[in-house]
Amino acid sequence: MNLEKIRKDINEIDDKMKDLFDARMECTKAVAETKLDTGDSIYKPEREKEMYERFKDNPYYLDFLKKVVQISRRRQYELFLAEDTKVLREFVTSDLKGGKLELTLKADEKSKKGLCIKDILSIISASKLDIERLEADGENDTVFVTFKVTEDEDLLKEAYLIKYMLEAETL
Repeated sequence: MNLEKIRKDINEIDDKMKDLFDARMECTKAVAETKLDTGDSIYKPEREKEMYERFKDNPYYLDFLKKVVQISRRRQYELFLAEDTKVLREFVTSDLKGGKLELTLKADEKSKKGLCIKDILSIISASKLDIERLEADGENDTVFVTFKVTEDEDLLKEAYLIKYMLEAETL
């Protein structure tokens, strides 16, 4: 098989995966709407473990699925936060100090009720925010992070989303 044919096949697969991803994100939206109506929480470690268990024999797909689930949770948080614009204004006045957002996050070594350090770092690294300081203390299962946050509205929303998500998913 020549390289051009392989790349054509990859492009076709990527197109199919995008369609499936879009369909999954529509399901994510429906899940978020249901959780909003019922007052349920977004992060469900037991549900995620069930999903991951199904694919434990395929580590590459499992890594991919974990990232998709993280993106799905993030989307649910975005939908939750879009319901209340007042909280964003309160966040800017109470949580940002000199253009910085400082978080101290307690990880869950066993990921029974909260995120492990590796998952916390994955969320932080996917953020659009600039990281000023990042320390992971594996002995105490703690992550310290300081983000630089400018007055840009999109970055303010991102900072609030990351804070809300990480604080909801850690111990």
